[in-house]
Amino acid sequence: MEHTRSARRLRRAARAAAALALVLVTVAAAGCREELIQEPGFEPTPQTYSGTPRPFLLGFSSVPAELTQESYRDALDLAAHYGEVLLIQRAPEWAEFLPGVEPSERLDEVTLRERVAVEERALRLFYALDPFDPLDRGRLTGLPEGYEGADFSNADLRAAFVAEARYIATSYEPAYLALGVEINATFERSPAQYQAFLAAYWEAYRAVKTVSPKTLVFATFQYEQLLGVVPWEPPRQPRWELLDDFAARLDVFAVATFPSVAFEVANDLPPLYYHQIRDHTQLPIAFAAVGFASAPSPDGVHSSTPPEQRRYLQRLFTDADTLTAAFVVWFAGRDPAFVDGSDLDLLSSVGLRDAGDREKEAWTVWEETASRPVETAGGAGGP
Repeated sequence: MEHTRSARRLRRAARAAAALALVLVTVAAAGCREELIQEPGFEPTPQTYSGTPRPFLLGFSSVPAELTQESYRDALDLAAHYGEVLLIQRAPEWAEFLPGVEPSERLDEVTLRERVAVEERALRLFYALDPFDPLDRGRLTGLPEGYEGADFSNADLRAAFVAEARYIATSYEPAYLALGVEINATFERSPAQYQAFLAAYWEAYRAVKTVSPKTLVFATFQYEQLLGVVPWEPPRQPRWELLDDFAARLDVFAVATFPSVAFEVANDLPPLYYHQIRDHTQLPIAFAAVGFASAPSPDGVHSSTPPEQRRYLQRLFTDADTLTAAFVVWFAGRDPAFVDGSDLDLLSSVGLRDAGDREKEAWTVWEETASRPVETAGGAGGP
């Protein structure tokens, strides 16, 4: 009986982790992007800085509390008032970039409106192009008709991926561009898909650098899975060797890290949990998507509380200071109220503010850190 309960918890943990990325896809599909900026109106708040300078930039993703235009705009405003970076993560628009196809007027218009929204808030854009299915990183997502089941060995899809990467670099001029998300999860699901992706990544990397040489380009790694500590896989040694597959085509070592999937409380994280990265790379380090639950899950996948979330954030900022990290992006500034399904318990409490915009304990830590002046090191820059 205990084995059955344990197996059930592991399956729930796996689904919850996959849902982290799925929420970003849901937001994009809901149309918030297309409705953005129907009217101007962002009002910057004067910033007062004090304290020890921080080497890293702060940011949030564009995940809103509700799937509405107003809430989406509020998510961008929160990033502007309490940080410098905005993460936008999307699946490819494959059909818009197949050979012989020109991007539609609709896409051009939406892209322009979105770029204006980012620029009027003086945010540095971190765009993540996520080609794999968040629920199964071993297959491509959202493929157009006639390409179902294909992979990056297909010349048309590879060309579309490269063309879209070039379009993003030209149209948005992002400070940071991830060409692949949690890519080590693809290696775990399908080594063949991973190898095919590498060829597409190398080509896309060159294309981006040609049109936007200042953009920092990389793929992100799911950190807990990289270390071999996720509860839905047998324990194993870390796969640091995957970094070698990218050779000199990785400008930043960027991780997505959600430790409450693997550790019940913040104090369970080993002392060198993030510091060990420096034993394996001298690249600038970035925390590309971070989260820690603030409430326990019903089935015990995690046992977090608001104080535990605060303790984790304090630990994260201490390590980011020591590592001279490039940036720290928290997955969601506010709890996403629309993720009320049982498989999404982890996400329902990951915000630093609740869905009604009330502060949690960890918010004070974020606010105090955001008020520190920024003194960036190499790797934190961009257009």
